[in-house]
Amino acid sequence: MKSRDSMFLSLAALSALSVCIPGSVYAQQDWKAVLGGQSKDMGRLAIAFLPNELWIHEGDNITWTSGSGEIHTVSFLIAGQAYTNFMVGCPGYSPSGTSFDGSKCVSTPPLVTGQSFTVNFPKPGNYSLVCLVHPHMTGVIHVLAASATLPHDQAFYDEQGAEQRKSLLTDTDNHRDMDDMLSAHVLANKNGVTAGVGEMNVTGAGFESLSVVRFLKGTIEIRKGETIEWTNLDPALPHTITFGKEPANPIPPSGNVPITLDADGVLHATISSQGDNVHSGFIVAASENQVGVPQSPPGNTRFRITFTEAGTYNYICALHDNLGMVGKVIVRSY
Repeated sequence: MKSRDSMFLSLAALSALSVCIPGSVYAQQDWKAVLGGQSKDMGRLAIAFLPNELWIHEGDNITWTSGSGEIHTVSFLIAGQAYTNFMVGCPGYSPSGTSFDGSKCVSTPPLVTGQSFTVNFPKPGNYSLVCLVHPHMTGVIHVLAASATLPHDQAFYDEQGAEQRKSLLTDTDNHRDMDDMLSAHVLANKNGVTAGVGEMNVTGAGFESLSVVRFLKGTIEIRKGETIEWTNLDPALPHTITFGKEPANPIPPSGNVPITLDADGVLHATISSQGDNVHSGFIVAASENQVGVPQSPPGNTRFRITFTEAGTYNYICALHDNLGMVGKVIVRSY
């Protein structure tokens, strides 16, 4: 009888102990997610956190691994902080394994294929996730108390991330929409080149997008004296039209020949030799207007060049030539 009583007392003590276990004693879990995605030929990009919404416990880690040659950051800004430039971080960059609890910003440097970054979340809360390279690329991390029941496991997030990636890269509706846009543009301008095209998508946690990083009709033949117009049809991703030397700073227009402004607000250069350097700067739609923020000026989504001498002129997008975004202008004398 004594041994049985001792056994009951021991069980009762263990039960009481389990009720009193603080959250910090619960086993830490390491979660995995993917940062961006791309097609095999690198021509189509999933600009997204995959997935972009996770529920975890306080004390857990999340490791993001880049799946794209396009640069991305994993960034957590504090409440009320203004969006920052990816070249300066939030400001500065954080070491992998750093903690975020909402009191101090955390950001990776730009990451590319295969690079990983881990963040620890020691405090419950709902935290906004953003890429400093792509302002529309957002997500949410829900950090719950250690004793809370989580709605999903790692297998769910793996499957969801893979499905979101596939949906962005192979969406058949998206193909039809792009074909329609491209056909309309080509009919409107026989000397027109489409400099990228894309489409936005939204989930319960924020925005993501598909971008085609190619010059469509990128190899084009014209006569001496004619003008080509490039148009960016991607709602979020900037591109450049770059002949010759790449500038150190790709954002503003530059080159060794004058770049003027046409009456309709489009930048216009003239190339007369294969030694000319012409760089459009970023061509991209204006930022979305927001309540309480001054209205944005018209976006710079087009760029024109007149070619006055025959020859073959190679050009690139200075941001995405590593992914195959290159083109060629063949100028005939007749």
